[in-house]
Amino acid sequence: MATKGLDMTKSYCLTVEVGSETIENGLGYLVAFTLADDSKTPDQTPGFARWADQVRDAVLRAGDQVFDPDPYTKKLAIAELMNDLAALNGKSAVKVGGIKGVPAVQIQSTNPYDPRIEADFTSADGQFNVVEKTLSDLARRKISGHGQTGIAEGARAHFPFVQQPAIVPRKPQANRGPRP
Repeated sequence: MATKGLDMTKSYCLTVEVGSETIENGLGYLVAFTLADDSKTPDQTPGFARWADQVRDAVLRAGDQVFDPDPYTKKLAIAELMNDLAALNGKSAVKVGGIKGVPAVQIQSTNPYDPRIEADFTSADGQFNVVEKTLSDLARRKISGHGQTGIAEGARAHFPFVQQPAIVPRKPQANRGPRP
């Protein structure tokens, strides 16, 4: 479902799944956005598909480098991604971020021990801040495919990973003796 912030603007999230050679099952990006015309949905918005492709391309360039053990590589990947998104905001009616209480970008690895990265714009000039939040030990999730995109209405509760069904062990039947 779409959320409405305090300013009553409907917000959406573009999900982008990224395959990785170093992170088992990949990682996912959640990019929060609003539309210029609140009466339309993303699929009704002219130019939305092109905008979504540009966001996907920026995310794929950042890839799994945002979890690189080298701090410089990690910071550079996040900075380049946020710079690309700020540039898109300057030339598109679809705007990344600007939603009260929802970071512009959330990045989550399928490795439950990796932190969740949240990046948000702090000014109209493209300045941003980054926060890393430690994940609790969640069940492993899996991406659908490298470069796979989607639209998730809402915020944090809707994330780009497919939750794998739980494996429920079957209990053995008690032996009730011979049947008559």
